[in-house]
Amino acid sequence: MEKVQLVRHGSTEFPYTETHNAYLIAADTVALCDFDALGGGRFAFYDTDGLTRNKDGYHLYDEAHPEAFAFEFAKTTAALQKLDGREIADMSVAQFMRLFFTGGESCV
Repeated sequence: MEKVQLVRHGSTEFPYTETHNAYLIAADTVALCDFDALGGGRFAFYDTDGLTRNKDGYHLYDEAHPEAFAFEFAKTTAALQKLDGREIADMSVAQFMRLFFTGGESCV
C-alpha cells in the first residue's frame, strides 16, 4: 500500500479543488479514507483508469472523468450474492474493492 495524493477538481459550474491523502491499495485502485474530527467523512475507491496521473498525485476531473466516482450498488449486490462466505473471507482487500468497481464482472 502506497500513500498518494488525490486531487479532485470540480466542474466549471462548481469550481473547487480538494486535495486528500489517499492510498494506492492495488495497481489500479486508489482508496480515500477522509474522516473529520466529528466522525463523519468519506470512504471511497477509485479505479486509476478514471483518474489522471501527474507527478503530484492522481487527479479527478469531474467533467473529464464522471464515471470515476460512479458506484453501481445493484451490480455489486448481485455479485456478492453469488459468493459464499468462504470466497469473501479468502479475498484480499484489493480484490474485494475491485468487486465493487466492476460489479463482479472481473472479480477475484
